[in-house]
Amino acid sequence: MAKKIIGIDIGGTTFSSALFDEKFDIIKTSKKQLISEIDSTNDLLLGLSEQIKAFDSSEIIGIGVSCPGPLDSKNGIVLDTPNLELLQNVNLKKELESRCSLPVYIENDANLFALGEWHQQQSSTNVFAGITLGTGLGFGVIINGEIFTGGHGLAAEYAISPLDHGNWETYVSISGIKKLSKKHTREEHGPRELHEMAKLNDGAAILVWNEFGTHLGLALCHFINMMDPEMISIGGGISRAFNFFEAAMISSLNKFSPSYKNFNIKIFESKHKELSSQLGAALLLKTYQKY
Repeated sequence: MAKKIIGIDIGGTTFSSALFDEKFDIIKTSKKQLISEIDSTNDLLLGLSEQIKAFDSSEIIGIGVSCPGPLDSKNGIVLDTPNLELLQNVNLKKELESRCSLPVYIENDANLFALGEWHQQQSSTNVFAGITLGTGLGFGVIINGEIFTGGHGLAAEYAISPLDHGNWETYVSISGIKKLSKKHTREEHGPRELHEMAKLNDGAAILVWNEFGTHLGLALCHFINMMDPEMISIGGGISRAFNFFEAAMISSLNKFSPSYKNFNIKIFESKHKELSSQLGAALLLKTYQKY
């Protein structure tokens, strides 16, 4: 019997799923659903299970889930995640298994984005990183083809580390961009609108992206100086404006990261976005079911 796998990407604002075959080629995708339109934990779990059941295949062997951290991935529990309140302290594995009668495995969304991106690069990169820019800021690290999770499964939860005025997500996130928008345009605009404004050469929008790029570059300096990756893919919805914040990001990196400056670390915008997170989630089945 042919094996099929579902990979789910749950973000801070949307969730979506994809069905893969046993070679991890995509068969079918769902539509994105907005979490802002959902009022309760039960309704979100219902929406996830209905999206899974819509694939309607008896050949599905399991479900991988990409979810904002921090997580207890081993037991399938979403911990006190700041970016998805409806799933805080929910045993997502248990809840979905009871609704869908399939084995479920969960992992940090940035980790699975990084894994999916690494898989699609088909390179021999030994130390690969993925960064997700959206409701929050996520870091994922792949070492020798495996997710680096640390001693307790919580490696690379760097974005929630404290700064003088908040943490990195205070500056590098959708909410951070909205604050910069108020500063430079005197109105609150989201990333999508600011991206369109920048395309029209709006000076204030360009200032927003420059300052955002500076903040992101500083965060990446810390990360690169600790992990020394060979390649970094940047995804998440905000990454669509990559060409407007890239120069400021690189300027920070050249000032404060010797590894970046001297060893030509490749940093690029993901071509695949949430598909890489879905693929990374599907690849969890290869790890847990050993096929």
